[in-house]
Amino acid sequence: MTTGFTRLLRRYRRADSGITALEFGLVAAPFIWVLCVVFETGLMLFAEYIIENGTIQAGRLIRTGQVQSQGISQGRFRELGIDLPPSRNGDQLSPEVTTQAQFQPGNPLEVVVVRVFYDWRLFTPGITLLAYLAKDRRVLTAATAFRNEPFPK
Repeated sequence: MTTGFTRLLRRYRRADSGITALEFGLVAAPFIWVLCVVFETGLMLFAEYIIENGTIQAGRLIRTGQVQSQGISQGRFRELGIDLPPSRNGDQLSPEVTTQAQFQPGNPLEVVVVRVFYDWRLFTPGITLLAYLAKDRRVLTAATAFRNEPFPK
């Protein structure tokens, strides 16, 4: 006393030809998103490493007295180091990051701190853990502190 409907149900239970495509459809989107998050995190850490390295190299120009003896201005120093946009100071979308940044390379044997800020825009949506500014943004920072060498004035 099997009806056509029960035969159809039995046939449906035994069929497994499309299950792989169905499983891939369920898993593909989250997998690709996690892959993008891992890629962007790695790219962001690489960019932060480059900023730190550039900050140290640019700070060396101050430490050795090249900036002071050659009379290099803040704009020229920015060109010699890393050309980054200015740190945020009044944008409604970001917190107050800067504290009235000044360019004072210092005298021989003085302690100097060089800080760099870079506004990184995240391209993977939904990474609220990495973005601590509005509209999926993050500020990458680097700093170096050193005592100037005893260069001639």
